[in-house]
Amino acid sequence: MKNVPREIYNQIQEAICRSEGSVTFKYTFKDLFNPDSGHGIILEILSGAHLFRLERDENLLLHFYHSSPGTGTRVATIDLKKTTPADSVFFAFTWSPKEINLHVGPQVKGAELKSSTGTASKKQFRIGRDGHVYQVGDEGIEIMGVSVYRSGQPVLQPTAIEAWKETKKAIEILFTGKSEKGYIFETTVTNLSLVIIVTGFEAYSKKRFLEIEKEGVTADTESIISSFFPKKEREAGILDLLEIEAKEESKSILELIVDRGVINFQNYDKCKLAFNKAYKIKFGELEMASSEIEKLRKFIKYRHRIVHVSALIGMLNQQESPPEKPVFPKKELADEATKLFDMFITKIHGATLRLKRNN
Repeated sequence: MKNVPREIYNQIQEAICRSEGSVTFKYTFKDLFNPDSGHGIILEILSGAHLFRLERDENLLLHFYHSSPGTGTRVATIDLKKTTPADSVFFAFTWSPKEINLHVGPQVKGAELKSSTGTASKKQFRIGRDGHVYQVGDEGIEIMGVSVYRSGQPVLQPTAIEAWKETKKAIEILFTGKSEKGYIFETTVTNLSLVIIVTGFEAYSKKRFLEIEKEGVTADTESIISSFFPKKEREAGILDLLEIEAKEESKSILELIVDRGVINFQNYDKCKLAFNKAYKIKFGELEMASSEIEKLRKFIKYRHRIVHVSALIGMLNQQESPPEKPVFPKKELADEATKLFDMFITKIHGATLRLKRNN
C-alpha cells in the first residue's frame, strides 16, 4: 500500500488485527485485466501475526491470502478471465477462523460481482520476528520444521499447531523402527514416545499462549502476575519493572513472563491456570470427560518418571499398583496417549480461535 500515508496505514494495521473482520476498497488500475502485465501484489498488510495479501498472477488469477499462526494460510481465488474487464474494481475480503472470502465487482455497467471462498493453501506465508514475510512450501512441495535464525536469534519457527503436528509425525516415524531386542525395544520406544508427547503438549501450549496475543487478543497480564508472582514481588512493583524491561527488549509483558519461565506449561494445573487467567479459556469447559483429564495427568506423571528414573522403566505406575492395575509401556499405550493429547490440543486450539479481539 505504497500510496497510503503511513498514519492511515498504521490505523488500518491496528483495526484489522483481529480474528475476524472485513475490508472493502475501490482499486483503479487499467492493466489489471491485461494478460501481459505479469505478476503483482495489489495489497499486502502485516498486522500482528496476521498477513493479508491480494495478488494477481501471470495467468490472470486473483488470489487473496490470509495467514495467522492459528489458522495457517488460506487462499481464495477468482479467475479474472471470467470477469468483466474494468479500469476500476470494487474489492471486498472477509476472514474468520472458519473461512475467508474474496469478492470482486468491476465498476462497469452490467458486470456481476464474483465471489470465492478460500481453501487451505499449499503455499504458506509466515511473518518472522524481524517483520519479514517468509514463504514456506508451494504446490507439490512439503516442508516441515522450518526455522530461520539471524545473528544467533530465531526469527521464524514452527507455529504451535505445526509443532504439534510434527510431534505426532515424529512418534509415527519412531514406531516404524525394528529391533531383535524384543519387548525391551517396545518398552524403550513407548517410553520415549510418552516423553515426546508430553513435551509436545508443553511446546504447543507455550507457543499458542503467545500467538493468541499476536493475533489481536489482549491478554490479562495483571491476572497472570497476580497468579504467578509472589505477593512480595507484586508489592515491590514487579509490573512496573516488567513494563520497563519489555519496552527495552521490544517485547510484550506476556512474552517477557513466558521467556523467564515463570509459567510451567508442562504442569497441567499451571497451564490450565495460565490460559484461564490470561484469556478466560477454561479447560473444564472443553467437553473432555473427567476420566480423560485424569488420564492426561497420569501420562504427564509417567513422563516425569521416565525422565527422572529410567528410560527403560518397565512399569509406569509401580507406586500406585496396587490398588491400580499395573501399566506397562506398550505401543497401545503410546497410541492412546497420542490420541488423547491430540483431542485435548484440538479442543484448546478451537477455543483460542473463537476468542474475540478486545477493542
